Amino acid sequence: MRYTRTPIATADPFDLNAVKNHVRVDGTHDDAALAMMARAAAREIEAHSELALLRQLITVTVEAEGEAIPLPCGPALSDATVTVDGLPLVTGLTGGRYPVLHLPDDMRGAAVVVYEAGFGDTADSIPADLQLAIMDQTLRTYDVRGDAEAAQGLSLAASRIAARYRRVAV
Repeated sequence: MRYTRTPIATADPFDLNAVKNHVRVDGTHDDAALAMMARAAAREIEAHSELALLRQLITVTVEAEGEAIPLPCGPALSDATVTVDGLPLVTGLTGGRYPVLHLPDDMRGAAVVVYEAGFGDTADSIPADLQLAIMDQTLRTYDVRGDAEAAQGLSLAASRIAARYRRVAV
């Protein structure tokens, strides 16, 4: 299932001072690089766990057959506005970390579904463990920058934290 994300919230999903403390950097000489690394870390964690850290519109094309369809990205509010092919859907979004769309029984064929997901509009709305995952991944990226032989991927701590939010695939 392919989907796109359109940011609604404009803030960064991290507190730069907290990142700098975690990375043990004093001064402002590396602020731009650390902010870029922290943004990349947040995107990696979102992709790994299929989360929207800050509020975003999620647009997904689904094959509708009058059934419950697991949506790809959470958390979604139960009262979030859902549109199907541009029209508001009155029935059925089960919100939460793993949102499920309940389509009318008579709906058939491909449908473009748009819904809102995310923890909130600021870094403070993101759960503390995910904030730590962003900081730890930023630390790892900062420490191995320029090392072509360094292992790629999420840091061990970021990976373990993000894994707790992943949906189990069957």
